[in-house]
Amino acid sequence: NPNLAVQPDFTLQEHQLARQQLVDGGFTDDQAARSLAALWTLANNADKERWNLRQERLQEAREREEEEEEQRQQLRQEEAEAARLEDRKKNKNKYAPLVRGKAPSDPTILPAQYATRKLKAGDYCEL
Repeated sequence: NPNLAVQPDFTLQEHQLARQQLVDGGFTDDQAARSLAALWTLANNADKERWNLRQERLQEAREREEEEEEQRQQLRQEEAEAARLEDRKKNKNKYAPLVRGKAPSDPTILPAQYATRKLKAGDYCEL
């Protein structure tokens, strides 16, 4: 991150070779150090701009990816809802509401099969 870069001190011995090249070109030692500092600042500013542009592009890519993921999630939810509704439409008995009534307390009396046949035929049946 060039925003965190610290400008070096060009008056130190480690930058003597760079200063000497400028001194040989007609600068004083102080002017050479200031010129090197100015050049470093210009290069660092350009690096900062490139860094910021790259960070903006990365942020935009992340936002696009998040939007696409959100759309995929929305589509999955819609498909699941459509499948649930279709299943509900096909299997109405499966999703029928349960009536919570009292359980019958009296025994159910089922007539014998011969009595049921006689009653269907319209004949008298003694119970």
